[in-house]
Amino acid sequence: MKILIIVLLSVSTLFAAMSDESWANLKKQYLLSKTISHDANIRFGMAMAYAYTGFIQEGFSEIALIPSVDPTFKSVVVDKYIRKTNLNPSNWQHHWFLAFAYYVNDRKDESIIEFQKVINLVTDPSIKGWAWGYIAYIYGERKDWPKAMTAINNAIKLEPEGSALYFAKGLALKETGDTVGAAGAIVMAGSLQAKQMFGKRSISKLKNDQ
Repeated sequence: MKILIIVLLSVSTLFAAMSDESWANLKKQYLLSKTISHDANIRFGMAMAYAYTGFIQEGFSEIALIPSVDPTFKSVVVDKYIRKTNLNPSNWQHHWFLAFAYYVNDRKDESIIEFQKVINLVTDPSIKGWAWGYIAYIYGERKDWPKAMTAINNAIKLEPEGSALYFAKGLALKETGDTVGAAGAIVMAGSLQAKQMFGKRSISKLKNDQ
């Protein structure tokens, strides 16, 4: 599973398909995080924007920086987003934030529940796909391969251009002994990665446009 996580992180520096709204919000959040870099809430917001656009590595890197900005953030973030979801239960972003708040506090079952709420609430298929991808990630950590495969297949149906999702599927298939299926998924991932390298919505484009 460690190999799967490393590969997910290493191939996620390229965007998959995303809406204009998600791209615009990501650019806005990126500019805000560069302007106000020592605010834990802004850094967490940046991490979440990266996460729901498929920037897995950047998202986890932002999360890793938060303790140096505010050592108490981890202990208070769950209660903060529980309050927000209670006040506005139809806001998918609050549930997305809460899912990651649970995750970083090692409350994985509750994290899965929140990602499922996101899937039910959000209309953007790409975001639905990445929510399923993170559910698959959690099941993969547990080596629950049947549930991980169900989740990753759901993710790919909704986000068919997510190269990191195909890499994850390939490595999960390898873990279950399906080497032929694994090879096919990884070839597909490589093809998508090459295509995305020249896309208009990449990490370099995000940073250079500011």
